[in-house]
Amino acid sequence: MDDTRLYDTIGTLYDCVTDPVRWPEALASISELTESVIAMLAVMDMSKRTARFSAVHGDPHVLQPLVTTYASHVPFFPILPRFEIDVPLDFDEMCNLYGPSGRDVWHASRTYTEWMQPNRLRTGFNLAVMKRDVCVGALTTITHEDKPTTPERQALLSRLAPHIRRSVSIADLFEAEQRRTALLQEVIDSLAHPVMVVASDLRLLYANSAAEALLRDQTFVRQTAGRLALNYVPAQRSVGDAVALGHRDEVLLGTIGIGVPLARSERPSIAHVLPLTRRPAAWLAQEAAAAIFIAAPGTTPLPAVEAIAALFGLTAAERRVAALAAGGLTRSEIAVASGVSDQTVKSQLRVVYDKTGTRDQRQLQLLMRELTPPIGTTRPEKS
Repeated sequence: MDDTRLYDTIGTLYDCVTDPVRWPEALASISELTESVIAMLAVMDMSKRTARFSAVHGDPHVLQPLVTTYASHVPFFPILPRFEIDVPLDFDEMCNLYGPSGRDVWHASRTYTEWMQPNRLRTGFNLAVMKRDVCVGALTTITHEDKPTTPERQALLSRLAPHIRRSVSIADLFEAEQRRTALLQEVIDSLAHPVMVVASDLRLLYANSAAEALLRDQTFVRQTAGRLALNYVPAQRSVGDAVALGHRDEVLLGTIGIGVPLARSERPSIAHVLPLTRRPAAWLAQEAAAAIFIAAPGTTPLPAVEAIAALFGLTAAERRVAALAAGGLTRSEIAVASGVSDQTVKSQLRVVYDKTGTRDQRQLQLLMRELTPPIGTTRPEKS
């Protein structure tokens, strides 16, 4: 496959943050790359079973009955919160996650019997791109019944996954305001969320009023010699790396710079880095390399493994191995639990130790413990 198509798709995903009408275009590119005929993206309120945001690509005549009738009959809706972030599941994997009756339940559903079968369609991939309290963001692809999914397409979607997650996470912070105005600066200025635009060397080029208040407070961030500085050293390194790497080649960003905790806390403020170098007119300044969006402290604890994955840019596989190692499993036990060879686990652990600056399993456990504050923490600690 020509990587240019992949790079263009990633660029379009980031363009969607500032120009939401391009989501169908981005989904069309994802459909082409995964050889799908339909791609759907939605952020769902699990308590209300309604979509806070949705975008689709495909034949309108085929999609219309799904959107109006059959989407509400999808039996796998309750297991969405159990999907692992950035890991696309094929049909068999999704059925296994549901349980022993997964296939029977799916084939008996109205979605399958009344919509999918008559249109000669089959499930492609399902991918979780956001998990927040009661909200879950997911991407679903659907293919022709004679076009089965392949490991190659699954691997390609895995490469796209963190870029989709970054775009959806940032867009979700101000999607409502974005609908009301076409001027990005007005959107940013009206946000309750702090937003800072920086150059590749973290020189602060612009801050909205919420960000200015945060800079004055200096609890998490400050301005030093005109540059943005984060008080929590691992966060400073992670955000700085994301800005610099996104400026050089946004395709290589992967998981770096998404959901970075800004303090050692059970409920930290979270930073997302959006690359701007390839965005039209570089937003507010010609030197703009990235926008840093800061979400308010969450209402649920941030698992230590998620904090470590964000701070050190661990892949989904590395994050899983790190969690198992920190839980005390031996290398052979991790291999059995992960369904891979001992040599693969050895290689993954070596990368995890290198990225996190730890030497062995004991140091990784200590780092995990350091990022897991005592039960009862109700507000972010000062770094």
